[in-house]
Amino acid sequence: MSDPKDIEYKNAFYKQLFSKAWPTIAIILGLAILSLWIVPRFRDSIWLSWSILVFAFVKTYFIVRLSFDQLMKIIGQSHLLSHILVLFGLLISMIIISFAFDFTSLQFFAPQNFKFSHKMGVTGIKIFFDYLYFSTITFSSVGYGDIIPMSVLAKTLVMLEVGLRFFVLVFGIANINQIRINENK
Repeated sequence: MSDPKDIEYKNAFYKQLFSKAWPTIAIILGLAILSLWIVPRFRDSIWLSWSILVFAFVKTYFIVRLSFDQLMKIIGQSHLLSHILVLFGLLISMIIISFAFDFTSLQFFAPQNFKFSHKMGVTGIKIFFDYLYFSTITFSSVGYGDIIPMSVLAKTLVMLEVGLRFFVLVFGIANINQIRINENK
């Protein structure tokens, strides 16, 4: 990619974006595995539940860094609206899914972190789907109120997701004047 314009006209943008996104995705998945399968095994140590919050701050750092790096690269080299939309679609997906993992981890660690009706014998996939729904609703700021964070830890995670959403949307809107629509060339 010696010519900066390569990013605009070839698949170089997608290769470059996903090559930069893979480390962040790997960190999110690694932290999700730790949160879902390792931390809940130590239910006697309540301080370990706070590691889920620490993990959330770590992944937030990597998501914000990816946002800055990639948006500045797109604005500097490409300016295409389609590239911005792909970047924000990726970021939004990463945020919603990663926080769904965090909320699910909290449920497995201590069910009293959230208030909502789960029947006995509900599978982990169903619980994850419920928290994916909750994360999507939280990200969109709709907040139906059918799932309620009860603990300080759960409320802090929800605030972190809302703060990250605010950052991503405001950062994107603040740079919208530098985007141009695809022109026929």
